[in-house]
Amino acid sequence: MGWKQSVFGSEQPTREQWVSTLAMVAVLVLVVIGMVVDFAPAPALQGIHMAVIFLIVGVVGTALLFAHASRRGRMGQLMDRGWLRFLFLLLAIPLMLGFVSWLIAIKTLPWTFTRVFGTQVRETHVMETRHTRSRRACDYRLSGGPMEGAFPSYLCVREAFYHRHPDRQVEVVLSGRRSVLGFSIQHVYSQD
Repeated sequence: MGWKQSVFGSEQPTREQWVSTLAMVAVLVLVVIGMVVDFAPAPALQGIHMAVIFLIVGVVGTALLFAHASRRGRMGQLMDRGWLRFLFLLLAIPLMLGFVSWLIAIKTLPWTFTRVFGTQVRETHVMETRHTRSRRACDYRLSGGPMEGAFPSYLCVREAFYHRHPDRQVEVVLSGRRSVLGFSIQHVYSQD
């Protein structure tokens, strides 16, 4: 079995298989980038109104996926697996598509724009250090300042930085790039 068989399901992939596979890889790359960058979106890109917009995007995307499955004759396969599983998919897919589209549109693409076209800045903010035990995220965090209202709402800092300022407010200098879409944070410096 060759790599084409593993990736596409056949040794002679069609153009549609190439395009859909490359689109999925591009979306996965954008999602991963959005999950690891330190970016504080502009206030216009934050808030509950954005969550509602992207939930609607997820519902529309789910409707398009189910319409495509119905056209291809695959809706029966979804229904044959049980009503409960179908109901779970009907509820989970809009949330997942909404989150993925939000992550790409509110974090990854504005971060990319800001990194390319933004101006270099150094800003002083009062932020709070926190220690939280986490298996999936960092243990030493800096919250508040421009990260208030962002996702996640903290910056990861080194253990030594935290131990110099344990669980208290500290004045920090954030350097990075700023554009009308937000603030891409590259470095965190302590004032003292």
